[in-house]
Amino acid sequence: MIMSRRLYTIFISLIVALGGFLLGFDSAVISGAMPYYRVTFGLESGSMLLGFSVSSLILGAIFGNIVAGSLADIFGRSKILRLTAILFAVSAIGSALAFDITSFIIARIIGGIGVGMAILIAPMYIAEIAPRKMRGTLVTFNQLNIVVGISIAYFSNLYFQQAIADPDLKWRVMLGVEAIPAILYLILLFFVPMSPRWLMQKNRNEEAKDVLLKIHGQEQAAIEYDEIESNLN
Repeated sequence: MIMSRRLYTIFISLIVALGGFLLGFDSAVISGAMPYYRVTFGLESGSMLLGFSVSSLILGAIFGNIVAGSLADIFGRSKILRLTAILFAVSAIGSALAFDITSFIIARIIGGIGVGMAILIAPMYIAEIAPRKMRGTLVTFNQLNIVVGISIAYFSNLYFQQAIADPDLKWRVMLGVEAIPAILYLILLFFVPMSPRWLMQKNRNEEAKDVLLKIHGQEQAAIEYDEIESNLN
């Protein structure tokens, strides 16, 4: 029973940590796509507009990071994580189908908002859901997945660079392929429960007890419940 609860917690944490994978992928994939979409949109090498098209993700991330905490407190951590998955998918599809540099930059900013939210909310949720003894280990899943996402982006770029002959299609597929893990992330997030801490903030105490019971078992759940209640007070 203890093992099944531990596996359940690890399963939840791995799902949430996929946000870190998308974060890493989205930030790195642009490096392989840039030489090709530069030609498509007729941008000069070293131009300010080309530089902004690459860094626009950071602009979105700043905004996403600013609003993420407030939105997570209002709507809940898991719902905002679903929003980040939608933003990643919209950004990937929008970037791949961009018809000019303006629509491309808008799509990248949308993805940046997802990045800014995911980098804050994913480790926050894992820390709130994880048992004390496993908290440090489970939070590192998110950081590990960021590195994995960056690595996969480079390998993905290399593969499509060699497999696709059309230069215009190369960068569109490089950026668009991110929609697949983003949609998968969105689906899996429906199996993730609400944060017990957030539920207690909203006076949904019975729901919080049910989540804690699944993760900790009856005895430890009561201790965790009392600690959260004390901290909130």
